[in-house]
Amino acid sequence: MAKRNIVQVEIKHIPLDIEDEGLGVVELTDLAGKVENYMQSLDEIDTLKQALITALHFAAQAYVKDQNEGGKRQEEESRVSDLILKLRGALENTQK
Repeated sequence: MAKRNIVQVEIKHIPLDIEDEGLGVVELTDLAGKVENYMQSLDEIDTLKQALITALHFAAQAYVKDQNEGGKRQEEESRVSDLILKLRGALENTQK
C-alpha cells in the first residue's frame, strides 16, 4: 500500500490535514491562501455559504481550463492531420 503524504494547511484559522494530491507543501499552502482570500471577499455571508461558493468558483475555473486545453489539443491534432495530408500529397506527387 502506498504511503500517503499529509500536508497541514490553515484556512480561516482552521487547520486542515490534506493529502498531497501530487502537490508539494508550497503549492498546497499557496492554494489554501487563494481559497482563504476568495472566502474573505465573501465575508458578508455565512462561512458554509462562503465555502460552497468558493468550491464552486475554483471548480468552475478548473473546468474552464480543462475545456480550453481540450480545445487547444483538438486544434493541434487537426493541424497535424492537415500536415500529414499535405505530406502524403507531396510524396505522391514526387513519386509520379
